[in-house]
Amino acid sequence: MSTTDGPGIFRRVKRSVVAAAVLLAWDAGVCGSFLMSTLVCPVWFLVSLILNAIRRPGWGIALLRVGLPALTLLIVRANSDLQLTVAETNARRVVAACERYHAENGRFPGKLDELAPRYLPSVPPARYCLGPPSEFFYHGSENPLLAWQVVPPYYRKIYNFRDRRWSYLD
Repeated sequence: MSTTDGPGIFRRVKRSVVAAAVLLAWDAGVCGSFLMSTLVCPVWFLVSLILNAIRRPGWGIALLRVGLPALTLLIVRANSDLQLTVAETNARRVVAACERYHAENGRFPGKLDELAPRYLPSVPPARYCLGPPSEFFYHGSENPLLAWQVVPPYYRKIYNFRDRRWSYLD
């Protein structure tokens, strides 16, 4: 069997497949963002181009080596966009529940757990990923705030209940 057929192809792109799996697991599964892939994939793409120019592996292998970083970044970015949509939808639900709580009780809840089960079946996560922080941060006081991290570890979206507006921090 030649090295361009079946398992031979996998052996020749094995490191790229492993790199793609690691980036997908980290960015999509653990962080729910695209930060690491945005840094790694362009460099990986350029290295793949250079290696293809030096080694001349044939069009099939060359396209696989160059295509994997691009495909990885595309998948991770699509997941990040999905996570952003989920977080914004869940945030609107939490804000609406807090507003209903305030209308009925004359104050905002001290903790988000006070919203369940009357105002929400349960407090939803900001994002669906394994790593922290995928939960909403809530500070109930005279000026309550709801926040979540758009791109960990810094970029946060914050809702101010008194001003009834969203802003960003970091």
